[in-house]
Amino acid sequence: MVRLRARVGRAPAGKPVLAGKWLALASTVAMALAGPAAANQPKPAQRPNIVFMMVDNFGYGDLGSYGGGVLRGVPTPNLDRLAQQGLRLTNFNVEPECTPTRSALMTGRMPVRSGTSFVNNRGARDGLANWEYTIAELLSDSGYRTAIFGKWHLGSEPGRMPTTQGFDVWYGIPRSSNEAAWTIQPGYDPALARDTAIWEASKGAAPRRVKAYTLETRRMLDSEITERGVAYIKANAKSQQPFFLYMPFTLPHTPTVGSPKYAKPGRSQYQNVLAEIDGNAGAIIDAVREAGIEDNTIVIFTSDNGPETMLGPGTDYGAQSDSGPFRGEFPSSLEGGIRVPMIVRWPGRTQPGRVSNEIVAMLDFYRTFAQLAGAADKVPQDRAIDSIDQTAFLFGKSEKSARDFVMFFHNGDLHAIKWRNFKTHFRINEPARNAVAAPGQAVVTGYTNTLTYPWVFDLENDPKELWNLNTAHTWVGAITGRILRRYTDSTQRYPNLEAGEDGPPKGP
Repeated sequence: MVRLRARVGRAPAGKPVLAGKWLALASTVAMALAGPAAANQPKPAQRPNIVFMMVDNFGYGDLGSYGGGVLRGVPTPNLDRLAQQGLRLTNFNVEPECTPTRSALMTGRMPVRSGTSFVNNRGARDGLANWEYTIAELLSDSGYRTAIFGKWHLGSEPGRMPTTQGFDVWYGIPRSSNEAAWTIQPGYDPALARDTAIWEASKGAAPRRVKAYTLETRRMLDSEITERGVAYIKANAKSQQPFFLYMPFTLPHTPTVGSPKYAKPGRSQYQNVLAEIDGNAGAIIDAVREAGIEDNTIVIFTSDNGPETMLGPGTDYGAQSDSGPFRGEFPSSLEGGIRVPMIVRWPGRTQPGRVSNEIVAMLDFYRTFAQLAGAADKVPQDRAIDSIDQTAFLFGKSEKSARDFVMFFHNGDLHAIKWRNFKTHFRINEPARNAVAAPGQAVVTGYTNTLTYPWVFDLENDPKELWNLNTAHTWVGAITGRILRRYTDSTQRYPNLEAGEDGPPKGP
């Protein structure tokens, strides 16, 4: 079995070396450098605003436009309308867990390269090295205003907070929502554990602790996030500067409790929270329209990973997010853990009602946003960038995605490679054998099974990944093997960081 681990070294710290013209984007792991800016690269006056909404631990099968909605007992009219107005992706791929997906969005690099391929809750330094050049930094350096309201989960110590990684303003939590339940747990000692708090900060100033993050304040956090997002859109709508508004909501992550505004008798807690997710998204969408900037604003809605069926305070048993036609949940590389909703709308650029099953990854927004901002020359060339520019595909010039494979790592190890409609697993995250749950669920309470021989599934004919074709489809192994070798070669040129390291890594 191949076992891949992040590698580390030290060299003088600093942000990336930038170049104006680079080699064309290479294949598989995007080792090569970014191509020259396209002839139709947006001029500064044409650069769009970007509103990126992301919920936390949300399944493929919850929205009405993805087969949920009324099927789950709660219509989702706002997000269904957004899907009708824009592009709905049915093969959008994220990472198996919260921190890795957010890292992929921010850096355009597979999280294993950044030492962020797992949630670091082991007491060590967490989050992104300041050496990483985030999409917020790239856009800020290109004249964008930037804001984040919600969950960061990419660093909770000085130098690794959002406002030292490219954002002008931040309000939210640095880590995970499960901390909201710490204070009611037997044996919890606030003098020894990390502080559970909601923070706010501005670029150039120290973050300020606003209040404790408890079950009570957790109920209202997404409402507060939404109010700040709406206010930000209104305040910046008339500016000559475009803006990047990142809205990483905290729902429906456990504890699955939300605003009393959305609570109705006879509904489960999760149904109430699903209604709130749609309501909060609708408020942001309406703010864009009411501000008169709809035509020049990209609005995106997605999730960081698949569902979570862990029980927690205020959570109904069996009434959690759903992975739709797929098996598994976070932090598994089964489709239920890594395939999530993705809706993209840019009026006049996205074809209304378009649906595509082409492969796209969270990684790809890094180069795509850089291209749309007229800043493709700011994408770093001194490190491996795995992002692929999807501008032509997302905004109507091509029916084909520029990507045909994705690699999935967790905790530094390679778990799976998806290529076209085939998925090869090297490791499987499975539920504990005594888990009181349906097969494939409660993965977060389980274990990792390293396979003697890789498993191969045909995702179009077997979306639940039940029928292993490794013996009949040995030819697939030759293709995934080439992808794997190119990644391995890239780590020789650009060594990976270990979790907590500052960077840049030492190497050729």
